[in-house]
Amino acid sequence: MPTLHEEVRAMLRDSEFRPRKSRGQNFLIHEHVIDAILRLLDLQPDDGVVEIGPGLGFLTRRLVERAQAVWAVELDELLAERLRAGELGGNAKFHLIYGDILAVALPELLPPGKLKLAGNLPYNISTEVLFRIFDWRDHFSSLVLMVQKEVAERMASGPGSKAYGTLSVWCQVHGRIVEKVQVSPAAFYPPPKVQSTILKIELLPRARASDADMPALRGLVRAAFGQRRKTLSNAVGAWLPCPRAAVDQLLAANDVDPQRRGETLSVDEFIKLAQALRQSGLIPTDNRQLTTGD
Repeated sequence: MPTLHEEVRAMLRDSEFRPRKSRGQNFLIHEHVIDAILRLLDLQPDDGVVEIGPGLGFLTRRLVERAQAVWAVELDELLAERLRAGELGGNAKFHLIYGDILAVALPELLPPGKLKLAGNLPYNISTEVLFRIFDWRDHFSSLVLMVQKEVAERMASGPGSKAYGTLSVWCQVHGRIVEKVQVSPAAFYPPPKVQSTILKIELLPRARASDADMPALRGLVRAAFGQRRKTLSNAVGAWLPCPRAAVDQLLAANDVDPQRRGETLSVDEFIKLAQALRQSGLIPTDNRQLTTGD
């Protein structure tokens, strides 16, 4: 039986396809890493699973063996056609969604109930994809995601860390990281220039912030981390169209020193402040959404 590396090289010899750096096409060719992903997914026979970026289908065919059904989202036309024409394409458990994960209306294409999600997220769009996944949180029970090591550190970091930012808060509002697996560049073809980490994220039954408070939380987090050197008084004051004294009063009333900086606030403090902001009526009606940056 050929190795996954040999399969990749054979496919490249026999087709016009070439991995594109712009799409983060680094294909996982290490069986032990695939085994680790499957272990973290802990698939049961009645589980459905969504895979972002099936690529050559090496993980996908293992998912189809174990799950009740697999929905795979692939952007590359040549790879999508290869999946359709191959063994997976004839399997009734396999459902290919050809499109961009940042544009496709995924919830409309999935069955009711909770699914599991797996994906090797392209490094150049991983943060954008993560925010989109959290927006779809009600459709998933757990996530097993491969991301750049630095992105994983941002997701897991806490107050006071240089890595702590919007992604940290948003990840921890929606779930908790329960396991990490480090992955070497040698596990991919072609090998990327960065280290990778597999994260298992258990999504909470409900987000830690209420639906009513989410718009305020988005704006608050964006403001707090938009300019890290600013105090909360200045950062939140620049966002809210109200006198600075009103901002300072609201912060102090919620046990937050206006001279603190955003990276010192815990997730619970952000949530408490967002609730207070919503109730205060200080938030502008054109409240800006959370961006993908810090």
